Amino acid sequence: MSVLNKETMTRILSAIVTLPVLVYVLITDDFFSLPVFFASCVISLTCLYEYYMITYKTEDEKAFIKTGMLAGFFLNLVMFLYAFGKPFGFSGVVAGFDARLIIGFTVIFVAVVLTLQLFTRPLKGGAYSMAVTLFGVMYIALFVSHLILLKSLRDGGSYIILLVAVVMLNDTGAYFGGIMFGRHKAKIAASPNKSWEGYFFGLLFGLIAFILGNQFIASFIINGPSLFTMLESAILGIAISILADIGDLVESAVKRDGGIKDSGRIIPGHGGMWDVFDAVIFALPFFYYYLVFKGIP
Repeated sequence: MSVLNKETMTRILSAIVTLPVLVYVLITDDFFSLPVFFASCVISLTCLYEYYMITYKTEDEKAFIKTGMLAGFFLNLVMFLYAFGKPFGFSGVVAGFDARLIIGFTVIFVAVVLTLQLFTRPLKGGAYSMAVTLFGVMYIALFVSHLILLKSLRDGGSYIILLVAVVMLNDTGAYFGGIMFGRHKAKIAASPNKSWEGYFFGLLFGLIAFILGNQFIASFIINGPSLFTMLESAILGIAISILADIGDLVESAVKRDGGIKDSGRIIPGHGGMWDVFDAVIFALPFFYYYLVFKGIP
């Protein structure tokens, strides 16, 4: 099987065109960091919409799409006001932010979905509709909104690029490793064509990406000692790669249940938005909270 077939070339060309724009949007501090807010909204809401379309069964067994999308937007807005609200006069919101805001948001969202189900839909299929709506927001929108929180950390843009690089190289290593050396199927129901060789090559590429990325940030961005030791970098590279693989499998499981190959057709060679960011979504909160644990302000 040719490694550089037409599909692979399309994926590479799409990445070459879109990556520079994505990198600028994610790392720039211009315009009060509004670009990262818009990026988080576009990614989370597009992925959420694709998820709702995949899980659409009948008129009575489907997500409350408008409610879920609106909740996803407000979740991103809350995160942005917490992280970057001060220049907009929201210093009180920033100072008073704690977990109760997210908990309160969740309680209101759940209450609205339950009320809509009771008064606008038949009882049959109600559990499915509510579960699909809630899961989409709590998984996709909440996880993606951590992009804003990660950007708000010191040198946050650099760590976003590091995370994306690890995830991309993990995927690249798994893809080419599977094509060239794949002999033993992993036999995972959500993705039966994946091989163990592909997974291990992905882990290796992710490990190398984190080590090199950490050294690059230390030498050219912060001009100081590395934030992570060599051993820590290796462990984080593997951990992020594993989390990325789980995120990919989560989306694969949903797509298989919906009987489709791609979540959409937005990006040539890659499919939909969720197809592109499925792995990043799962790894993003982990990396953010690890950096917070490390004491990064």
